[in-house]
Amino acid sequence: MHHLSFWRFFSAPWVIFISTIFSLFVYTSIFSNSDTSFITQGYLLRLISNTLILCFLTSFIATLIAVPLAILTSIFEFPGHKFFTWALSLSLAFPAYIYAFIYVGVFEYSSPIAQLLLSLGIGIPSIKNVFGGAFVLALALFPYIFLLTKAQIKVSGIYIFKAAKSMGLKNSDAVIKVIIPSIKTSIIAGIILIVLETIADFGGVSTLRIDTFTVGIYDAWFGYQDYVTAAKLSIFLLILALFIMQLSNRFGGDQDVSANADAQEFEKIALTQSKRWLASFFCSLVFFISFLFPFIQILIWAFENNSSIVIDNFDVAFNSIFISFIVALFISILAIILVLTKISLKTNKWLIDYSVIGYAIPGSVISVGLMVSFNIIFNIPITTLGLIGLFLGLSIRFMTPAFRYIEAATKNIPKNSQIALSGFSFSPLKGLKKFYIPSMAAAIKLSFLVVFIEVMKEQPATLLLRPVGFDTLSSKIYNYTSEGQWILASSPSLILITTCLISVYLINKGIDSSNN
Repeated sequence: MHHLSFWRFFSAPWVIFISTIFSLFVYTSIFSNSDTSFITQGYLLRLISNTLILCFLTSFIATLIAVPLAILTSIFEFPGHKFFTWALSLSLAFPAYIYAFIYVGVFEYSSPIAQLLLSLGIGIPSIKNVFGGAFVLALALFPYIFLLTKAQIKVSGIYIFKAAKSMGLKNSDAVIKVIIPSIKTSIIAGIILIVLETIADFGGVSTLRIDTFTVGIYDAWFGYQDYVTAAKLSIFLLILALFIMQLSNRFGGDQDVSANADAQEFEKIALTQSKRWLASFFCSLVFFISFLFPFIQILIWAFENNSSIVIDNFDVAFNSIFISFIVALFISILAIILVLTKISLKTNKWLIDYSVIGYAIPGSVISVGLMVSFNIIFNIPITTLGLIGLFLGLSIRFMTPAFRYIEAATKNIPKNSQIALSGFSFSPLKGLKKFYIPSMAAAIKLSFLVVFIEVMKEQPATLLLRPVGFDTLSSKIYNYTSEGQWILASSPSLILITTCLISVYLINKGIDSSNN
């Protein structure tokens, strides 16, 4: 479409930049020499095994939690089902590293809860291991599967469920034989997101004393001041991330999310008396463990601190909100340009897809790639350029969700309308303002809020790329938790969670209004 060709000139620098960064990173990782004596075979095997086991256990536990919750809140009527439909997604406001220090602090040997249980003769196993880490990460990440699965059930699963019921199947048989197979792709998509988040986590696994690749990369960079060794470790994580993405393409398939009019008229099925309260108990238990309990604990610790929560953390809160807003705004604008460029291309669309794969790559790997590339090209550390390195790293990391949301919105624009637009003498900017922006408005707002939340929570890239003296809420939380100062970490954590909760509320409100 020739009226969109204008946007290719603005997307070309981004595509060239991404290609350069990753080409130099891969070259350095493979061909540069460094002192890797501290990376023994046993250490490397521990990083690999811990990372893979943690990914498997986290996704398994999250699936066990999320899928039943999505089915219950979408199909069945029970006390509190309307509340749990949105409340069970609130744990998205909690970064995994905050969950980690809350549960470590609550259940460590000297804590009041641990002492109470010990006085009753009940021992508490340590959660500072792969199994405890998987449970903690699953609490933080299960909403990815829950939200995707719930959306899939709403637009197509309910119609299939009604058809199964009309054939005489019981509720349980219809769920097992019909609903679960129909939402397979959504479950797989959610699992992929969870695995990618798990391999990217740093603060959580370091608090839980689990040696994963992100911990190894951080130790090589800051512990040994060797970014080349960090790059060599990063290449393993990059290969793993790309392999996971390939698996998702191979087994995920294409989701059929075509809305069905009958689904909108579906009247939820009332459970029997005993099952109604059992469903309420299960939802309440997950809500309590994943949101209410950790939020109350953060409040208790924050007010135990005997300091002004906002005033004492004003600078770092401002830094976090500022960088999150700027990055989210930049990404939203660039994502629109990249989407329009992709529409205009008849061939080589893969170049655009390649330039937005950042979400599949952990922040630590992106950080190392930027450090390596800038050192080769300019012979200076990227951290000496102020906030530029952090801005670029976060933009690469979170371009993916914004691009995908906006691209999905354009697929709802009739082709005939786009072709007709080519016949008018609109300038590219006027065509964007009058035609494309109104069609993409809801997706743009959603992508902005999602990126804002993700940047607020991002820790590995922030720790590695921030300039000296520049702290954010996530870096300040890490500074405290790395020393076991849970109470001091609670105040910046409370501000971060509250800010993210506001954004999650706005996302849910936007989704609800778009469905009406």
